[in-house]
Amino acid sequence: MTAIALLYFLKSLEDREFDRTDGIVVLDDPVSSLDANALYLAFGFVRERTEQAGQLIVLTHNFNFFRQVRNWFHHLQGQRRKDISQRPARFYMLDCLRDGGKRCGTICPLDPLLEDYESEYQYLFSRVYRAAFAQKPAILEQNYILPNMARRLLESFLAFRQPGISGELWKKMKRAAFDEAKKLRILRFLHTHSHSDAVGEPAHDPSILAEAGSVLKDLLEFIETQDKAHFDAMVKLVKSQAVEKEDGG
Repeated sequence: MTAIALLYFLKSLEDREFDRTDGIVVLDDPVSSLDANALYLAFGFVRERTEQAGQLIVLTHNFNFFRQVRNWFHHLQGQRRKDISQRPARFYMLDCLRDGGKRCGTICPLDPLLEDYESEYQYLFSRVYRAAFAQKPAILEQNYILPNMARRLLESFLAFRQPGISGELWKKMKRAAFDEAKKLRILRFLHTHSHSDAVGEPAHDPSILAEAGSVLKDLLEFIETQDKAHFDAMVKLVKSQAVEKEDGG
């Protein structure tokens, strides 16, 4: 149904009543539920049918699709100009947060770690690292997104470190040499609070999220003990990005 709807929409851009060269085309997560092969085919159709649009707005939470669009936009004529306002393409992100118990968001420039790298791993590490060592403790609402990020970070790290082990996250953690109490704490935190906005186990007080900073430090310590050279390189990258932001880079 997703594929049919996308193809129908792209075909409708040829309607005589729509001037594509002077019109605005908005694609809101056009590859939802598509498998990898269909995703790349969908991108090919999107690029072919929208390349001449007066303005094209693409929204997605699928990193693989984003990467295709990003690479396309990066090769547009004039995209490397120093003055961002003169570039034909711009990249933004929706940063989700909670205010007074309500979920809301703000549009901000895309994090360079998402735009410059072929994986979201660098970005996830950066978010977890900054949250773990933040000078001011975040309010409870701001911690809700952290368990999902931490889980994806850990899954990516262990997929590389232990490629021969398949199955649940706990199986890979069990094989890793690390403080058992801290491993259990990390797993409980991720399993309880990731995957949704709601707390997974009603018996647990949501205020446990207030411990996010200390649990994330345990997670970073785990990564460091498993691969010190990798950890040091990632920290160096995160700190260099922070310096660039302070300098207005």
